[in-house]
Amino acid sequence: MKYLHFILIFFVLSCSEKGSLDNYKVRVYPNQKPEKKSIIDSETKFEGPDKYMYLFELKKHGGISLKDPSRYQQYPPDNNEKVLREMKDRNRSKFSQPQRERNATFSNYAKDNAQFTNRGPYNVPGRVMSLVVDKSDPSNNTWFVGSVGGGIWKTTDMGATYTHITPDLDNAYITDIKQSSDDHNIMYAGAGAAWNFSSAGFSGGSLYSTSDGGLTWKNISLKDSLGNVDPRFRSISRIIIDEDNSSIVHVGTWPGSRYFGDGSRGQIYRTEDGGISWDVVYTSNPDNRVTQLLAAPSNDKIKYASVSQLGVIKSIDGGKTWYNPGNIGLLNGISYDNPAGLYNVAYQTNFERLEVTVSENNPDLVYMSVTQNYQQGSIGNRFSKLFVSYDGARSWNLLRNDDGSEDDWLNGLGWFANSMMVHPYNDSIVYHGSQMAQRSKVLPNGGVSSNGSTTAIITQNTGDHFRINNVWGAENISPGTDTEWAENSFNPSFDDIEIRFGPGKSQKAYRFTVPEGSGSGVMLQYYTYQDFVDVPFEVWNTSVDPPQQITVSFRDNKNNGVFDLYDVVTESREYLFIQNTPYDPTMSQSEIKKQYGNVYKTLYLVWPYLSSGNFWVPTSIVESRVKIENIDASYKTLKKELIDVTDTYTDNLVNQNVHVDHHIFKHVKNDQDSTFKFIIGSDGGVNISKPSKNPGIKDDDFYIAGKISDSWYEPHGGFNTSLVWGADKIKGKDQYLIGMQDHGTFLSNKDFDGSDTSMYRRVWGGDGFEVLAHFDDPNKMMGGSQGYRTVRTINGGDEWTFVSGIPDYNNGPFHSRYDSPNQDPDVVYALSNSGISRSPDWGTSWTEASSSTSNWQQLNVKDVKVSLANPRFVWAGGYMGNLSDIVLSKNWGESFSPVNDFANMGTISAIHTHPTEDSTAYVLFSFYGFTKIIETKDLGNSWKDITGFGEISEGLSVSSTGFPNVAVHSFLVMPHNTDIMWAGTDIGLVESIDGGLSWHLVETNLPFVAIIDMKVKDEGQVVLTTYGRGVWTATIDDLKSYEPKPVTLPPFILDARQVEDETLYIINSTIQFKSVYDSLEVLANGTVWKTIKDSLLVETKDVVFNVDAKGNYKIKAFGYKNGIAYESNEIDLYLNPTLEPRTEYGTTFSDLVGDEFGLDRFRIGSQGGFQGRQLHTEHPYESGTAAGYDNGYSVHAQLNIPIIITDYTPSIRFKEIVLVEPGEPGTSYGDWNFWDYVIVEASRDGVYWKELIDGYDSDADPAWRTAYNTGAFGNPDLIRDRQINFSPHFSVGDTVKVRFRMFSDDLTVSWGWMVDDLYIQKDLPVVQGIEFTELDKDISIYPNPTSGEFSIDFKDTWQGDVDCRITDIFGRSIYSNILDNKSSNSSHRIDITESNNGVYIIQLVQGEKKTMKKIIKE
Repeated sequence: MKYLHFILIFFVLSCSEKGSLDNYKVRVYPNQKPEKKSIIDSETKFEGPDKYMYLFELKKHGGISLKDPSRYQQYPPDNNEKVLREMKDRNRSKFSQPQRERNATFSNYAKDNAQFTNRGPYNVPGRVMSLVVDKSDPSNNTWFVGSVGGGIWKTTDMGATYTHITPDLDNAYITDIKQSSDDHNIMYAGAGAAWNFSSAGFSGGSLYSTSDGGLTWKNISLKDSLGNVDPRFRSISRIIIDEDNSSIVHVGTWPGSRYFGDGSRGQIYRTEDGGISWDVVYTSNPDNRVTQLLAAPSNDKIKYASVSQLGVIKSIDGGKTWYNPGNIGLLNGISYDNPAGLYNVAYQTNFERLEVTVSENNPDLVYMSVTQNYQQGSIGNRFSKLFVSYDGARSWNLLRNDDGSEDDWLNGLGWFANSMMVHPYNDSIVYHGSQMAQRSKVLPNGGVSSNGSTTAIITQNTGDHFRINNVWGAENISPGTDTEWAENSFNPSFDDIEIRFGPGKSQKAYRFTVPEGSGSGVMLQYYTYQDFVDVPFEVWNTSVDPPQQITVSFRDNKNNGVFDLYDVVTESREYLFIQNTPYDPTMSQSEIKKQYGNVYKTLYLVWPYLSSGNFWVPTSIVESRVKIENIDASYKTLKKELIDVTDTYTDNLVNQNVHVDHHIFKHVKNDQDSTFKFIIGSDGGVNISKPSKNPGIKDDDFYIAGKISDSWYEPHGGFNTSLVWGADKIKGKDQYLIGMQDHGTFLSNKDFDGSDTSMYRRVWGGDGFEVLAHFDDPNKMMGGSQGYRTVRTINGGDEWTFVSGIPDYNNGPFHSRYDSPNQDPDVVYALSNSGISRSPDWGTSWTEASSSTSNWQQLNVKDVKVSLANPRFVWAGGYMGNLSDIVLSKNWGESFSPVNDFANMGTISAIHTHPTEDSTAYVLFSFYGFTKIIETKDLGNSWKDITGFGEISEGLSVSSTGFPNVAVHSFLVMPHNTDIMWAGTDIGLVESIDGGLSWHLVETNLPFVAIIDMKVKDEGQVVLTTYGRGVWTATIDDLKSYEPKPVTLPPFILDARQVEDETLYIINSTIQFKSVYDSLEVLANGTVWKTIKDSLLVETKDVVFNVDAKGNYKIKAFGYKNGIAYESNEIDLYLNPTLEPRTEYGTTFSDLVGDEFGLDRFRIGSQGGFQGRQLHTEHPYESGTAAGYDNGYSVHAQLNIPIIITDYTPSIRFKEIVLVEPGEPGTSYGDWNFWDYVIVEASRDGVYWKELIDGYDSDADPAWRTAYNTGAFGNPDLIRDRQINFSPHFSVGDTVKVRFRMFSDDLTVSWGWMVDDLYIQKDLPVVQGIEFTELDKDISIYPNPTSGEFSIDFKDTWQGDVDCRITDIFGRSIYSNILDNKSSNSSHRIDITESNNGVYIIQLVQGEKKTMKKIIKE
């Protein structure tokens, strides 16, 4: 059994902020804070908030990995919106299910009987990624704010109060909001997670518009042929509205693929009619995303977009066409060895998300922040880079800090939180943010210059008739070896090129074909010349004066004798070969009419295609052109001054009331005095700075809802948008414990009833997940953060302690899941990497059962649920199907076995149980068009669908019972009427009043938002956890008398210990009688030693009994009720003989006989390299993992002779070698990362042990540390002395036992521990009257140990007679003789066989020479 060790300090660090905890103290190990934990999927990391998107998407994908193809169709982007509308329409017509068997009329139990109440938190809002300051309000006090999972909100008083304005978009993930300049009632809002470089996406992405100032919204996304939102509009990153025409809108989109790396492309779409029709005006390379889209404030025709892994693209015609303006100084591999920080010329980029911001006054002055693509394991280290361009993104200048420090504000979460803003009145100043916000000011006279060049492709008015998929140049033209182009192009001059379209423009082109059926990658040698044909364009070299028309060849992909394009990119492979040789209208160029002729003088290969839905009509092509230009520019490394604006991570605490992870900066200008204030949208809501000429650079410069403080969890005016993953109610109170994404674990005030204005205080940081409130005891609660960084309280939340004994503490599954039986709430279940963990005592100790299923460690979605009807049954799992199983324990969590499958389903959403039927359970799924909830009534032997979808083998289906086709997260059966069922879905609460025969939407004040969990608690309350709208409860009169179904529980042995007695072996076991049994038996090693039949109550009591002999015992109890045995846990106990106490004790370990020591994985014996016997651990000792433990283990050697303490000092002396894994640098005993250690302890009763000295490791001696580092074994040169005192831990007259204990953690091990020559309150043995040196190296005494006869050999030393004396350790003589060594080389046989076994001292003396050696006789 493993126990917690608690060390008290009064602060906590979290990934949310650094600071005090106000009302709550957390007992933590020094320097601990919640660590970042990634989800690893096929070597791809999902970090930060991306991990939550991963969990949501994995439930809909169905597989173990998002990298694997899914067997299920993705949800359409507007699915939740459409299904919600359908469910509301059904309610309005009072239609639920026409063929109900139990209810003849429509009924809505929840609406008629439940009072839904928002319980906050009022002071911990969720993430904000978008915000608009209402242009129609001259005071700038009115804002429209987009939340993540909670829709759009409006404030008219700068955040002091908020109103939710999108009830039909409750669960929308709002990423951007923009307001028209010419009609302030018109706004556009985008949803979805396209800003995230590797995101798994988030359902509900679409583009919405309002024309009445936000009162109503409509979906204006691109539609497919069926009228559904086109998947290409699944995620919207950014929106820009034309300054003069609000019907002209551009949006950055991404199709919302399930994982990074599948080739999806980011795009920019344009509408000129307010969203009635859309045209794509830019398509990225595979896996690149458009993460930013904005217009220059001083010139709306100039627009910029940032594209991951590419750079910045630009439009100079109001967004009609886009081109790469150069990006010189950016599109190269970073040279970390260059002290100037400049870039070497290279093709591959290694950055992911880029954000840009443009000067208010100069459209060519652009700042960019860049972070590296570390998630996909690309080159380099994590970095933050800040650039400025003075020429409209043609070239970029790196900005470095004047003090030489490296920027790091993007290192942790730059792919996710990356925001920028140029000072509106000073172009040399830029604000930038991620985890923290900073301000950089460009300093004059900077700059190490470098030159660069690139190629820009600029399209003008090409519209839909000539899209470019890609352009290759020089050796990149050949898909094979570089030599194909080099050997056959004849060194063309790389000049600027134009392809011109329009009336009257045409020329002839050489036509080449490729083998039939060819796609990409055809080597140039397989192109065959056919003839020449007319093409509806001209190609010109514009580098010469005047411009010169040049030659072009093309690939006739369909071999139909003409040049024609198609709207499917892969079919439109009419590649153009631009050849820089004068155009010959007679087409008599023999150099081209042959193999490799298409390469002759070829500069570029252009791959054109048509926009979707268009046809190639050469006669209707308008005046337009494509420019391919070579650009040269210089760029510099400039210096900047850096100031922290917000910082809650380092010691430089500033503006701590601004939450970390910043997504938007929005300034509010005052042109009269050139001051401004700016708004920050972050993971914790909205802040606004004080107005000044340089706001934000002083502490206490930001408001939350009009208030300045040092805490970010202050009132936010009703912007209750928390992303809650777990919630629970405290017994007997309207007090709530919640776990929130981005924030951690929070607890409401116990002195006030929870409401929508409830203030919560933080318990623990990180990312909060599931929480537990003890069903009976209001003082006990449990929560934590990702990876099972678990904390608990047993005093009502006044103090919290780490549950560090939980298996895989801080290294468990990302999503922490717990459950506790209502009938036995001290028991807690959790999930580990290898199985299911169980604590019988609210987290004090833990055991682990195997999951008994395959691929458990690969499952990122798992759940564990105890039967509400009978805690004997425990369900767990994360997948139902061929790859893994749902498992069931029928013995209180001791062991688990797989149950039968309903079908080869895949990843589950959750597991739930029935409140009165212990054989009934439910498994939830979230696949599009398939079964959502299955039910078993026979412990998993068989299952049925209760949501009315068709057979799995039949494919997609619609529910016949009215259940919505949306993701399902939670489920509840009402205990007072089990026909009433609630399902928590992506669109809110769905109800059945007839046991699942029909379903309807619950329409109340409860928002239509994802409901992650539901729990029935006391006082008639159901606690509902929502993702985006905080915590809600449903209070139902029918539930106010709810009590868990009574069951008989097994007894629990809290402790077993030996009672001291000189003749008997007595065991005292402390047992919890959890039920009233008919009788109870206590067993040791399978033998019944105690039976109790009378006065059995629910209580905790000591049961004392005798056994026959010393040794190892396994203690267990059985409670009997109605003939059924209820088996307890098992306790290991070693019984030692109790010897007569002494005031002193000494041993060399070679002289031991009898039972002086009780050994648990220690031994007393000889060891190679040492003489005699010593006390040893195993060499090397086992790691905790190898020994079968999850959180380390201890071994010990206990002295069975009690010591009566006197005033003798030092109390204990011994020799030792300690080679165990040392703790992390700077740690000390008691710290969680003080890994392995040894310690000496004493106890009055053999149960509770006190440390006589702090535990220590190899760092206690430099030679030990060196030996540990080199992997050396113990040797006599490493032996050191140690002295320890009983005082002040014990008093004179106390009788104690002493033990030596070593602890090993889970992993790294070393040689171990050796102890020798132990003396307790006793003088060391000495030989009187003479001092001795160590044995001369040329004198040998062997064998040692000896049976009595041994030899003393001299080799060229000590010539003459030698006096040899042998004494015992008390100085008594047992042998004396003169050894004749006149030759200086002699051997002498000594015989002490008549002496007792033990340790003896051999003394050799010759004049002034004196030496001695210990020898052991055994």
